[in-house]
Amino acid sequence: MSGEQQTILIVEDELLIKEFMIAVLKDEGYNILETDCGDEAVQIFIDRYEDIDLVLLDMQMPDKNGAEVLEELQFIDANVKAFFVSGVVVDWESLGAIGILQKPFQAKDLAKAVRDILT
Repeated sequence: MSGEQQTILIVEDELLIKEFMIAVLKDEGYNILETDCGDEAVQIFIDRYEDIDLVLLDMQMPDKNGAEVLEELQFIDANVKAFFVSGVVVDWESLGAIGILQKPFQAKDLAKAVRDILT
């Protein structure tokens, strides 16, 4: 298991995609925190930012988009590692993210992207 003791915050409003991501990353050994909205993601990050190694952010959500959430997370911790998971094309570099995984994606692609970032 590659993810021993590392924690990932998944912020995704599409239930099936979120459940898929959780299952894949738990199988890889990561601890998972999850939410389906930006405001709650910010609150989780405020409470647990020292424990969170990576944030996987959907770009399009009902309350805040991923860029707005990332901006707030960067205010809390300038060194936050955030990765967009999106069905839309995003200029992730200018937003301060460390990458993007385009939807739809396969389990192996998600696992590899996370492993590459956290190792």
